[in-house]
Amino acid sequence: MMENLVKVLAVADPAVNVYVKPEYSILNKFKATHGIDVEFDIIPFENYYEKLMKAFAGELDYDMVMVAGHLWLKDFVSKDYLAQLTEPSDKAYDEMDITEVVRDEMKIDGKKYLYPSFCDGHIMLYRKSMIEPVYGKINKKSITTDEYLDIARKYYKETSKPSVAMKAHESEIFLDILPFIRNEGIEPFDENTNMPQLDDIGCLNALNKYLELKSYAVSGTENFANDEVRKAFQNKEVPMTITWGGQLGMVMDENCIDKEDVGFLALNTSWNVTWSFGVSKASSRKDKAIKLLEYLTSKEVDRYVGSYAGSPVRKSTYEADKDNYPWYEIHYDLVTKYAKPLPKMLNAGKLMEPIYKGVYSVFTDKALPASALKEMHNQVMKLKMEESK
Repeated sequence: MMENLVKVLAVADPAVNVYVKPEYSILNKFKATHGIDVEFDIIPFENYYEKLMKAFAGELDYDMVMVAGHLWLKDFVSKDYLAQLTEPSDKAYDEMDITEVVRDEMKIDGKKYLYPSFCDGHIMLYRKSMIEPVYGKINKKSITTDEYLDIARKYYKETSKPSVAMKAHESEIFLDILPFIRNEGIEPFDENTNMPQLDDIGCLNALNKYLELKSYAVSGTENFANDEVRKAFQNKEVPMTITWGGQLGMVMDENCIDKEDVGFLALNTSWNVTWSFGVSKASSRKDKAIKLLEYLTSKEVDRYVGSYAGSPVRKSTYEADKDNYPWYEIHYDLVTKYAKPLPKMLNAGKLMEPIYKGVYSVFTDKALPASALKEMHNQVMKLKMEESK
């Protein structure tokens, strides 16, 4: 019986819940077609990486795992954690239907290791009826972080009410501030050498701007995770926010007040990652896992992902459902035009850990920006030196 089973380790993101929702019957359809059972374990993000490492070490039995695209891929391939995958044999799968940038993210040195689940990039949502009287009509598809800050500042000064909701979980805050750093013309990690640029004056400017934005935020924002941001925007407690593409379906569900009043913009300096499925090198059920992997990333299921989470990966999904989901046009542009990946790095998680901690300490008033950035830089450089030994 165990051989007729695929065990999946997945991250607890709203997009991932679609696979186990009874109304979509995704896993039941797979079992009916292939006669293969599926165990689908969904783990909170803050605990996910630890579980993933245990799975790769053989301490936990999983065949398929979710990987944060280019953020983790090079490291996992170099450590031989993932099985190399072939192109789908089923012509109906139509791999060329997946956006080119996402297809490229699934590979290292031209070899395929992942299949895409959903995209997660920076999207701004705003209430037209609340922002336009203060700032005017926004007739474009993207804005800079400086413009975002300017809108927040003007709304707050005009109304004396909070402008934004901000997420501040330590496990994600570096990626939330990344567009602000890029807006200063700085990449925290250099494309050629992967050396940190954290001691540049641009990073200090970005961090200070992010702290100014916090001064216009709803009370308690330093304790907010995705769900609190969603509720604040849905309930019109704030007129705008920046959230992840994989959260859009939840933000725009039936609980959202006056959905027709919501506008969408991409950030010019945004980041996007494609959460993806890979097959553990240690799996003894690789053939069955690959069948499930191809099904979960098929055209049919991608439309379910889009309808539930709001962040599909296939061109045909955007085209077929663009009238039903008003953010699809902006989201497609985010993925294909505006978002820029980080370099594919070895030990990315370990190298970024001091940055997450440092930014979080500043955001929660436990450290000053300049001294925190210096400490972040020193910590990352120390890790790089240890790596090279």
